[in-house]
Amino acid sequence: MRLTFRGPVLLSGGGCELGRLLAAALRAEGAQTCSDCRSEEGRAACEAEGLTVLPPDSDMTPERLPERCRAVCGAYPAHFVDLRHSRREVLLAGAAPEELDRWAAEDMADRARTLRAVTRAMLGGRFGRCVFVSSAATERPAPGQTLYSAAKAAGEALFRGTGIELAGKGITTCAARLPWLPLGRGRIFLETHDTDAQRAMPAGKLVDTDAVVQALCWLISAEAAVINAAVIPLDGGLSSRKAGV
Repeated sequence: MRLTFRGPVLLSGGGCELGRLLAAALRAEGAQTCSDCRSEEGRAACEAEGLTVLPPDSDMTPERLPERCRAVCGAYPAHFVDLRHSRREVLLAGAAPEELDRWAAEDMADRARTLRAVTRAMLGGRFGRCVFVSSAATERPAPGQTLYSAAKAAGEALFRGTGIELAGKGITTCAARLPWLPLGRGRIFLETHDTDAQRAMPAGKLVDTDAVVQALCWLISAEAAVINAAVIPLDGGLSSRKAGV
């Protein structure tokens, strides 16, 4: 039985490798997808794979995102996936003050503004499903991941609170914590730490990427609306395992 999607699925940060895999899987389920990309490289990768992508606009502020989606898809998004992730993996003590200001603006404020804009656009349809793609690093950050894990924790809090506030209006949320995946920067990390990463997993091996993508598809669908204001681990038990055991 196919999953149900009540309108376009908007993927923020959809130009990353996981975003492209997810968009293709959602399309296979019959969903109409639209990817918002922060870089020309991500936009080009989506277009090369035949995915619908938002074109550049004179106003790229978060508040314009729902309207840009409607211009391309003919409707406001009914499902929203936030895949954006920080590229700032530095020791906090070594970060410049201006870098921290940019981090707070891009990884915290912009996410809140985007979620606000998308959910406001969903109110008219009395339905919305919003999923934040988080990380097991929220609970188990490595040195250099302080800013990354803090941004993920803040994202989880934003989506959880939004699900509490708007469930009565048909808008539900959840966050999904992912483990190491051989995609993007994760692939670079695993090239030198693959054995250690597998040893840290309870099953002794990495989680299958296709299985994670399919689980995300279900969480994004209308069928998963009963899961609201919650954090769902899709990490094979990584965040639950005692470190060093």
